[in-house]
Amino acid sequence: MLAIGLAQAGPPFVTDDPEPPPSGGWEINVPFILERTPGKTEMDAPLFDFNYGLPDIQLKLEFPIKIVHDDSDGTMAGAGDLLLGVKWRFLNNEPLQLQLGIYPQLLLPTGDHARDLGEGRTAFVLPLVAQKNWEKWTLYGNVGFWWQTAAETRNYVYAGAVLEREIDERLTLGVELFGNSPKDRRSRSDVAFNLGGTWKLSKHLNLLFAGGRDIVGDTTAMGYIGLQFLTK
Repeated sequence: MLAIGLAQAGPPFVTDDPEPPPSGGWEINVPFILERTPGKTEMDAPLFDFNYGLPDIQLKLEFPIKIVHDDSDGTMAGAGDLLLGVKWRFLNNEPLQLQLGIYPQLLLPTGDHARDLGEGRTAFVLPLVAQKNWEKWTLYGNVGFWWQTAAETRNYVYAGAVLEREIDERLTLGVELFGNSPKDRRSRSDVAFNLGGTWKLSKHLNLLFAGGRDIVGDTTAMGYIGLQFLTK
C-alpha cells in the first residue's frame, strides 16, 4: 500500500495503521458497509470518513447514514454517531520501514439511540498502531481499549492485524484477522476475518472492497465497498 497513488493502509479493513495522509492532503472514504447478525442487518449507507494530513498527524471526522433492519421490528434510518480522532505517528524509521503511532478517538452520541441508530452515550478508544513494510508486502496492526458509558455496555479490548501484498501498480490485496472481548453484558468475544483490497482507478481515486464473517461470534456476513478520494 505504499505504492504512489494507492490508498493508505486502513480502509477497507477494520484494523487501523499508523500512516497519516501526506501533509496538506485529504483522504476521503465514502463506503457502503453491511453487517448481518441473527435477526438484524445494519448498514452504513454511506459512511463519510474525512481525514486530513499534517506532519506525522492525521485529523479524522467520520459519520454514517445508518439503516438498521430488525427482522421482527422493521427498518429505521437516519444519521448515526459522530467519530472524531487524532492519529500521531511518533516513530517513522525509514531504513527499517517501521512505523508506530497512537490513534485516540472520541465517539459522540449524535445518532438516535431510541431508534437503534446510535450508542446513546459518549465512548472513547485508545489504540496503539504499528506497521512494517518489506518489498511488496505490508503488515500492520493495532491493539486498543474502548471505554463505553452507555447502559448495558462493557469496556472492551480489541486487536487486529492485516497482511497486504502489492500485486501490481494498480491492485493491492490483503487478509485481516481481528477480534474483541465482549462489548456488552449479553454478548461474547468475537474473532473475525476479512479478505479485501484496493484497485487504483486513477491518480486520485481508488476502489476499496472487503468481505468476511465471524469465526467466533454471531456476525454471519460483513461487506465493504466504496470509493477513496486522495488530493495528494
